[in-house]
Order: sequence, then structure tokens, then C-alpha cells
Amino acid sequence: FFLMRRRPPRSTQGVSSAASDVYKRQRVWNAKNRQELLRIQVPNVECFSISFMQDGKSIVSGWSDGQIRAFLPQSGKLLYVINNAHMHGVTALATTANSSRIISGGMEGEVRVWKVGKQTQVMEASLKEHRGRVYDIQVNKANDQAVSASADGSCIVWDLVNFTRSTCLFEKTMFKQVLYHPDESQVITTGSDRKIAYWDIFDGQQIRGIE
Repeated sequence: FFLMRRRPPRSTQGVSSAASDVYKRQRVWNAKNRQELLRIQVPNVECFSISFMQDGKSIVSGWSDGQIRAFLPQSGKLLYVINNAHMHGVTALATTANSSRIISGGMEGEVRVWKVGKQTQVMEASLKEHRGRVYDIQVNKANDQAVSASADGSCIVWDLVNFTRSTCLFEKTMFKQVLYHPDESQVITTGSDRKIAYWDIFDGQQIRGIE
């Protein structure tokens, strides 16, 4: 199963979308006429994760060499690189609505918060509770909370103000995707067990599941 994402950034809505393909490239598409606009490739490394910054001014991506790279969406020019973001590869990325932060997940299970400025990118926090690959990260509308899904069978809700764990939920599966419910009182997950599950964000209990 794959869960539908939120809408793209307002500045790119209906214009373009980005994806990583089987040839390890980033490809930017016109969502209206389904035409490819741009290809971005970095030699000898694989793209694991990709996201638009919410202001639409850059595409951020996570790579197998542990770097986070940002590119201009029109030209594909490299904007900046966060070196050694994760030791064994950057496997998940999410951005805040004000485009001031990137939240990244790694192959080793760490979740990291990066403050992004015009000239600098600084790590604000490194959160280590997952014991397996982080497959997905989502940020809430208020930008004060994020949820991460991991291959270790856990999803963790993080407080992005104090950089602490708020809630943790467990299941006998490899979580592959997580989304906030529109009212953000629940999260929705899917994983290797091929089930869609709804969870209470406050106590971490499953509300219902769809086989």
C-alpha cells in the first residue's frame, strides 16, 4: 500500500512534482501535462528521498552517501550540501511550512533537525530512538511536531520545540509510510504487513485497521 501525500507547496501546485527513479536520478515533472521538465543525477550515488521546500524555491534530497543536497527546481543547479547528515544514507526527508527546517531520517535510525538559512545549514537536534531505517517523516501544520516511521516496527511522534519524544506506537511490521489525519488527532500508517492502520496520536493506541 502507498498513502497519498499532502498537496505540494503552494508555489509549485499544479506546476511540477519530483520523484526519484530506478536509475537513481531525480526527475521533475509538469503535473498539468505530465511532461518531464528536468533530470538531476549525482554520479555514483543513489537518491533515497526527495521533497520540495514549502516555499517552492528548492528541491531537497537524501542520498546514499549520507549527504542532503538541495537543487534549484528550474535549472537543477546545486544550491547547497549538508555533509555527513547521516552515516549510512539519508532515507527520509520532510520540510516545515516556513521552509526554515529540514527533518531527516537515516539508515541507522536517527532523526535529525536542521535549521536552514540563506548561507548556513545547522543541525539543531539528533534524536536517536529508532533501531532501524527511517522510511518516512511528516510534519504537522503548526511545525511544532513530526512523526517518523521506521523498519523497527515503531512510529514516533516528536516534539520539535523541546526535541523530545511525545508518543510512540508499535506494531509487528516494517512501517513504510505515515501521514497525519487532516485533523491531526490521528496518524495513518502502512507497512510490510499490507495493512492501513489509524492510531491515536496522544496515547499511541490503534483505533482501527484495514486489511
